[in-house]
Amino acid sequence: MTSSAAADKARLRREIRQARKAIPAAQRHHAEKAISYHARRFFRHGRRIGAYVATGSELGLDALMARALAHGCRVALPALPLRGRKMLFSVLDARGRWYHNRYGIPEFDGANWRARDLEILFVPLLAVDEQGYRMGQGGGFYDTTLAYLNGFRRWRRPLLVGVAFDCQRVTAVPKEAWDVQLDYLLTESGLIRYRRLAAPA
Repeated sequence: MTSSAAADKARLRREIRQARKAIPAAQRHHAEKAISYHARRFFRHGRRIGAYVATGSELGLDALMARALAHGCRVALPALPLRGRKMLFSVLDARGRWYHNRYGIPEFDGANWRARDLEILFVPLLAVDEQGYRMGQGGGFYDTTLAYLNGFRRWRRPLLVGVAFDCQRVTAVPKEAWDVQLDYLLTESGLIRYRRLAAPA
């Protein structure tokens, strides 16, 4: 990555974090309820769904997960590896327990699924552009975990649904060769579907 591209990413991350943090609590609560409603088309009994525990000013998925579970879906949350960046997903059930990982983020100790075992994955992000490319926090965990998807032209599992406030949408984000395009974006305004593109060069 060039120094110019790194500077662009740092500036965009700073601007979006400020905008997201400034969202009032009432608007945030409305958005969380709205996305759970807009996501209902993905919920089917027995469907394997990946979600996340919101940190900082991220859009929370508590209402979405509750709706998914009520529809009989099985929900799993990211579990960070002890080494490397490839995540597994721990299935929520009555037998597991909660703990905090090395970043202080709550994780669930349950049966593990790989990303490709999921049917739908709701993905956190910091910014997302008009083509469906996301910019994350910079840790590279989702990029590494989902990199295998760029090797398939037709088959894609899981379906990737980015989750964001409307203020996180931008015209373009700095792209890298390993970036994986989202299939959908879910915001408080509704659901957007992206046209499938080739992986960025």
